Amino acid sequence: MKTAKIIPAVKYALAVLVALAMLLQTACSKKQKESSSELDLASLAAATSSGDSKANASTDGATTANSTASESTANASTEQASPSEEDDSDTDSTEPVNESSEILPPQGFDPFALHRSKVGSTCNTFPICRVFGFSKDGKMAYSLEEEVDGRGGTIIQYMIQDLVTDKIVWTTKDDTEDWTGEQDSMATLTTFQISLNNKKAELKSAMQKYGIIQADNEFLQFPTKDGYSCTASIQDKKNGGDDDWLGKIDYQIRVTNPAGKSKTVASAKGEQAYQAVVCGYFKNPYENRLAIIYGIEKYVFEGSGISYFVAGCDLSAESFK
Repeated sequence: MKTAKIIPAVKYALAVLVALAMLLQTACSKKQKESSSELDLASLAAATSSGDSKANASTDGATTANSTASESTANASTEQASPSEEDDSDTDSTEPVNESSEILPPQGFDPFALHRSKVGSTCNTFPICRVFGFSKDGKMAYSLEEEVDGRGGTIIQYMIQDLVTDKIVWTTKDDTEDWTGEQDSMATLTTFQISLNNKKAELKSAMQKYGIIQADNEFLQFPTKDGYSCTASIQDKKNGGDDDWLGKIDYQIRVTNPAGKSKTVASAKGEQAYQAVVCGYFKNPYENRLAIIYGIEKYVFEGSGISYFVAGCDLSAESFK
């Protein structure tokens, strides 16, 4: 009977032990899972932190790169803008004469200097020409300084000519015979410098009115680099006596373009003169037009002298027939 009672008790004890073992195993598994989860969370956090760092580094790098690129672009833009600014400065420097402009005396020259062989020994008057500048609509400001044959003294004439119509739109002159003793005694100044001081206010006002831009302009010889030529021809000569003295001529100044077409830019009939000579030209820097200077050899008190004239020439193809 005692043995029969012991056996169930042992079985019960074993069952309790098995149950406890199973509970312990379950607890251990749960603990491992929690640890694993904690590790996974830590890894995930570390990965996220690393990813954020990398993302931030990439973002910072991109920001730096973008900033550098922007700075480079800005610098490049600034460098590219520099020539434009210089161009703007050049444009500003080519503004018409205004109230604050100082009228600068141009270099004087003799347009006939390279053509002296075309006149005889009796030709002794060659005026000095000075070009102040051009406008953007075909006007030219210049002066002619000429000694008065027979009478003596000098006359300086200032002119603004419309090279589209060839009309003189403004002019004034200064005659040394009208100068005061004080002006005549200014030995340190040339005749032209004294004259320019006398006429500067008038000239400045006129240049301002007609939009003249002061600039150094080169006097050139025909033919032009692009193939335009210019010639003077005598159409008729009427003698006044036994020779050409006090005779009259009809002349034409003609320009021929590279295509071989030509046109007359100046002419006169019954001019009391001996001959007409093309001296050279200026190119208006603001439009496609020439200012052609030609000389007329006229009879003066003793012998002959050169008088200069200016003819405008539009170089557009449609202006040639």
